[in-house]
Amino acid sequence: MPNDEPLTPKTGLVVPQAPALSAAQQAVLAELYLPLMGPLAYSLYAALRSLQSSENELSNRRSHAELLGILNVDLPTVLAARRKLEATGLLRSYYQQDELGAMYIYQLQAPLLALQFFADDLLSVLLLDTVGELRYQQLAGDFAAQPIDLTAAKDVTANILDVFHVDSQKVTTPPLSVQKVRAQLAANEPAEDHSPVLSDDDFDWQLLGQILKQNYVDLKQVASSRQLIITESRVYGISEIEMAKLISEVASLTTGQFDENQLKLLIARRYERPAVSSQQVATEATVATVATTTTKDNKASAQLSTAEQQLVTYAKQTAPYDFLSALKQEKHGFVTSGENRLVHDLIGRGVLPNAVINMVIYYLLQNRELAALNRNLLETVANDWQQHGITTPEAALMHLKQRKQPKSTPTRRKNNRPTRKEIMPKWAQQQQQTESGKQPAQTGKQITAAQRKQLADRLAKLETNSEKED
Repeated sequence: MPNDEPLTPKTGLVVPQAPALSAAQQAVLAELYLPLMGPLAYSLYAALRSLQSSENELSNRRSHAELLGILNVDLPTVLAARRKLEATGLLRSYYQQDELGAMYIYQLQAPLLALQFFADDLLSVLLLDTVGELRYQQLAGDFAAQPIDLTAAKDVTANILDVFHVDSQKVTTPPLSVQKVRAQLAANEPAEDHSPVLSDDDFDWQLLGQILKQNYVDLKQVASSRQLIITESRVYGISEIEMAKLISEVASLTTGQFDENQLKLLIARRYERPAVSSQQVATEATVATVATTTTKDNKASAQLSTAEQQLVTYAKQTAPYDFLSALKQEKHGFVTSGENRLVHDLIGRGVLPNAVINMVIYYLLQNRELAALNRNLLETVANDWQQHGITTPEAALMHLKQRKQPKSTPTRRKNNRPTRKEIMPKWAQQQQQTESGKQPAQTGKQITAAQRKQLADRLAKLETNSEKED
């Protein structure tokens, strides 16, 4: 059992800092959670908030005796109240022993939103059994938002890009200061990421919102799932209308909420099907169209061959997953689940455009002749290209050519001197000349006394052998 660890008044406790509750969360806590857990557990939740430590250091601990003094109850009563907080999802408890003794770490959890609470089967049934059907209906009515009929209204809300000027280059490749802050925030709260990440894709959020509003999908959750939606749309090339249909399929008809994991699974099933021959024909037709429509866009593309220009245009027009799938089909392979996750992670970082990510995939699978994408190599190449400011497939090809040039150019000279030709060793030359009965070539050098003596000994042995044979 998770609560069987020893607990005494001297046992230490640490309550890490948790975000303050909003007015809506406090209302849900008082109206929906309080009937389930009772007033003592409600008071324990408030007491633990008063004992939060801003430093989040385990050495800066308090004792349960202080908690007992605040509540003015005994230890078994506090333990029973704590179990109710844990059961309703408002508290996570951890036990640890170190050189300072036994200790509990209490991580406070924020209450669910009203819609999420009523959508939860266990919590909603428990509340119904506790307060009765009449009070349950009253609570549901209190938290049910009364929507305004906007069918005859026109949405004139300004978009962020309509009001503020944002450098698209900085959005595509965020400055180092922005990346550092993101990394610090992600390290502090790795489980949450509510920051909207803009991308270079022209994704029409207003169109998506209008379609989902007609299907009664919760637009607040759509906004919180912005990163997931843009990542999936970039990976598979999903349009706004197609994405709206997918979200509507997994959204609840009663609450308008949808499960992000179910959306991921639906997209995976819908777009990760094995490609059939017609898709392969379509890919070949796309490549043929690219060959006829390729033009000299800039100086970089003018230096590329026709095949390279076709590759560049195809990389610009194809979603990363389709690009990866086409390359694996050409190699008579298939896209693994690990490769799919790697592409998702790379796109989710928002550091490289789709076309450049396609070139990274092409480089690893074609130039490096890998059977499958490798995380270390993929991140190394992507990091290198980001540091070199590569934002187009043309620049990626030129970068590869520049790095390959010193290796591909044959260098037969060293220190501006001609390289000597490979010659046979002297012992091999002498053996070959002896067998052919030819005199050794004059080298312009005098033979040494040792060499003269060695030659005389050999002649003497030959004469001795010939006399014995006679």
